[in-house]
Amino acid sequence: MTYFTRNQGFPFGVDLSQHNASWDGKCIPDFDQFKQHSPEVQFVAMRTGVSWGYRDSQFARYFAEARRVGLCILPYHVLYPSAGSARQMDAFLAILKDSNLDELRLVLDVELAQGKTKWHITRVVKEALEYLKKATGRYPIIYSRALWVNENLQVEDLPTVDWWLAQYIRSLDTPLYTPEYPCPPLLPKGVQKWLIHQTAQRAPAIGGVGYYMDYNRWNGSQEQLWAYFGIEKRVPALCPFNHMPCERAPKTLQTRPMKEEVTA
Repeated sequence: MTYFTRNQGFPFGVDLSQHNASWDGKCIPDFDQFKQHSPEVQFVAMRTGVSWGYRDSQFARYFAEARRVGLCILPYHVLYPSAGSARQMDAFLAILKDSNLDELRLVLDVELAQGKTKWHITRVVKEALEYLKKATGRYPIIYSRALWVNENLQVEDLPTVDWWLAQYIRSLDTPLYTPEYPCPPLLPKGVQKWLIHQTAQRAPAIGGVGYYMDYNRWNGSQEQLWAYFGIEKRVPALCPFNHMPCERAPKTLQTRPMKEEVTA
């Protein structure tokens, strides 16, 4: 596909919610096509729910399919500043209760102000971060946008976390696809590094369902992506003469498990 002309040095991923399923909810994207796509989809974020009272109707299906094809999975939950953090995080964890949290990297979607003050939003976000750290052993990633963060969060009052930041090119008129924004994204004040860049929200849908899809890029190599998730990958040894994979040589185990993933 000629669409892919930017950001080719960064591992590629998508993010999904029930809006990426068919209108009647019966069909979801074909995850086998994710693996066959060029560039290959290597990680997928998927919405679990919103606040404490709403579950995404397609999360369970997306999750099962992502595990089947071996994608790195980032469940994300939309945080409401107007609701208590503990109740919302309990709802988030309840959706994931049958999952191995060591295999996942959780995300807080922080992009709603709901008329609350900067101090109030910061307090709710901080409480949610600490709640998940206590429950899972690691802080979640924060998803947001630099300009929103600058207006609504006091970054200096938050613990050090990894950031998934959205920044797009202005959307072209339907039915045109909007190109990816070139990495890196704009960083919020007080943030030194990005982990994921959401580069497009009106990109070509992959998997045979829908028309648009959100695209993302990982700040690092494929091996660094795997290491962030603690995944062991067997890779062929390189030939000492041409540095190409040597199929006759014994394969080496490549793994860099990480308990703490903070890189911001």
